[in-house]
Amino acid sequence: MITVAELNDIDQLDNFRLAWHSLLGKTKGATFAHSPEWLEHYWEHFGQGLKLRVLLITLGNKVIGIVPLVVKPVTTKLGTMRVLTYPLDGWGSFYGQIGSNPAATMVTAMRHIHGSKRDWDLIDLRYIDQDGHDHKRTANALRSVGFQGSEAIWKQLPLVNTQETNWTSYLASRSSETQHSIKSAEQSISAIGHVAFYRSQMEDPTAPGWNPRWDLWAEFEQMDFRFGNQTTIAGGHFSNQRKLAFLREIHGPAVRAGRARIDALFLKNSLVACAYGLQHAAGTDYLALGRQEDAPSESVTYLIARMIQESIHEQEPSLNLALLGTELAGIWKNEDRKSYRCSHFPIMVPRSQLFRINRWISQPTQKQKSSQATTTRKPALNVKNETAQDATIEITSDAPQDWSSENNPRPKGDRPGFRIVG
Repeated sequence: MITVAELNDIDQLDNFRLAWHSLLGKTKGATFAHSPEWLEHYWEHFGQGLKLRVLLITLGNKVIGIVPLVVKPVTTKLGTMRVLTYPLDGWGSFYGQIGSNPAATMVTAMRHIHGSKRDWDLIDLRYIDQDGHDHKRTANALRSVGFQGSEAIWKQLPLVNTQETNWTSYLASRSSETQHSIKSAEQSISAIGHVAFYRSQMEDPTAPGWNPRWDLWAEFEQMDFRFGNQTTIAGGHFSNQRKLAFLREIHGPAVRAGRARIDALFLKNSLVACAYGLQHAAGTDYLALGRQEDAPSESVTYLIARMIQESIHEQEPSLNLALLGTELAGIWKNEDRKSYRCSHFPIMVPRSQLFRINRWISQPTQKQKSSQATTTRKPALNVKNETAQDATIEITSDAPQDWSSENNPRPKGDRPGFRIVG
């Protein structure tokens, strides 16, 4: 029998760490943000005022899936809304359930949420990889228990595809202005003195001489994290000091997990620019990029060009600069992807319904912008849309438990049932 255990205390995570890590290795699209270490440090730095709701899906005595959630107060023009969502806050591009049984995990988790006392005003699950690993499982899971499962694009993601190109072709695909900027940066930086590019190698932490490069961190934290009008640190509206403290905390466990990356540019043996990212199977998500205040502004352009060249050489799938700001990422992108949100607006919460109407009104504009972005990108690299066949919810004679009164309840014998197929 499939059951759910809910954790509301961050200190309880340690009891399930081994099971969590076991499931991480079986999770498609897993990143370091899916790890318990990430969640612990996220909670320490950004958990104030939030409610933790980690759902452990168990079959017998075995954990088969995990859905980390938080209830987050969000200030709006209509007042403060309690939003049930994922604990990511702009530190990554995709997020979701953990484990090798995504359909069963999400349906069981949503049944638990549906049958529990509501402590939220809105469900807004963001960062869904609907065109990739999710296959509409999240939307189908919400709908299977009577939630609306409203789908919308959350973010347009300008990426650098480094696996299906070479440096010459990539450079030729840039605008003449970008090509000139790269060439000018290379000439001006090289004219100053000796230039060296460094990329950290993820070594076995048990090996002799293992070095997480804390020496670079001391200088990195003092850098200028601005590009035009944007801040080049992920993580939303928090102060740079607070976000850098969080990155320092996760660096140690990220290195031990083989996920951390440091790309650094040295000029005349001095560190002038640095980028920090987290690696995963689909590439690297860069979370911060800075340069010394007295370093030439061209050092950022030079550093990113070398990062792309190195990733092309290593046949890395992609570099994600989108978390550092669309202004910066748009210069370098050669591929667009989308992340999605899936929402439920309770009928008994009027403010939630106003949000739903506002989103419905804005959708035509979103679709028009999406269409325009598709026609202007360069070069066009197609992103395959997978079918939702694996996420099918089949109607059967078994009724779902605890059908909520706010979802137009029917007599017991008329309740539609479901079972998970894939």
